[in-house]
Amino acid sequence: MGVTSATAHDGTPVVVRPGRYRQFPSGHRRFALVVEQGAADSFQVEAAAGGSPYEECRTVVAAPGHTLADLLRTELPDDCDVLVVAAADALLSAPPAAVGPGRTVATVRAGGEGPAGVRARALLAALEQSDPGDLRCRAEELASAVDGAAGLRVDDPLTGATAVLSYASPTWSEWDAGFFRPGSALPAPTGRLRLAAGAAATGSGLDGQVTVKGRPVVRARDARAGSAQQVYERLTGLFHYPLVLSVDHGTVTGLKAAAAGSAAAGAELERLFALHPGHALAGALEFGLNTAVAAQPFNTEANAAATGRATASAHLVLGSLGHTPYELALPLSTSTVGALGTGTPLAGAGTDPAGDRARRHQVAVPVTG
Repeated sequence: MGVTSATAHDGTPVVVRPGRYRQFPSGHRRFALVVEQGAADSFQVEAAAGGSPYEECRTVVAAPGHTLADLLRTELPDDCDVLVVAAADALLSAPPAAVGPGRTVATVRAGGEGPAGVRARALLAALEQSDPGDLRCRAEELASAVDGAAGLRVDDPLTGATAVLSYASPTWSEWDAGFFRPGSALPAPTGRLRLAAGAAATGSGLDGQVTVKGRPVVRARDARAGSAQQVYERLTGLFHYPLVLSVDHGTVTGLKAAAAGSAAAGAELERLFALHPGHALAGALEFGLNTAVAAQPFNTEANAAATGRATASAHLVLGSLGHTPYELALPLSTSTVGALGTGTPLAGAGTDPAGDRARRHQVAVPVTG
């Protein structure tokens, strides 16, 4: 094994320790790090760190214009664990057919200050600390509570907004809590559950008013477009100011800026609704379960996975990448999601923190925006 080293421009490389990434399932003996051409000299792979199970570690440099699917087809073995650290959207996703059944692929969005910056370090450190066993337990506990309820109620004391999601039996449309799944390219670190909230899945859909506030996650269907960042920047008012959405049977029918600072975010949502009406469909509630990662000041899936100051975080998902150009995970940071009828808080502001010990291990970066 040994060490593949490179020096960052500031003299401090970003250290990659494959043996410490416990969310990769056991079995593979080969590991590949994928980085962008301009960042190739900014990483140091410590192949033997953490009692690594890997017999071979390699670094694959992606030339400008290449996609992750291109590299999977030409550069990466069929039976390996792959970690992608990149800023380009085209390197952060690939269809299952391109990944193949023998590979496990995790992607880290290194935006902002560049792949060698403090943001990439924070996400890789959080990946080291992510415990798949703990994530699975948290997921099963939350799923059991939701399964036992007749529905969910979302209450926000800041604005007085209330919404209800009724269902005969809950439908979990995504379960990324535990180990990474072979055959898929998943954002890392992970730790998310997604509950279907649309009328097609529940019979009625989410009804009422929902307050969104916090750092959103913007996903784009066209990985080459690079426009997800533009949408994210237009939603920055939500970082500090609430926006109230009126939802009727799973469709957003109105927007109200609860403070002047969120008016621009409301205008951006209106633009997206006009671009494609599917962006107005509230298709899911997404819960974050990972105690190892703190909120990050840029567009990253880690913000959907982080618990924040709660047992689990909650996001309202608008749009669907299978049908709309964008998918938005809008944070419900001031709201509480509780069991309908009993009022037992399950996620969000009204729940107990994930634990002092867990929060001491969170990896944060300076918030500049």
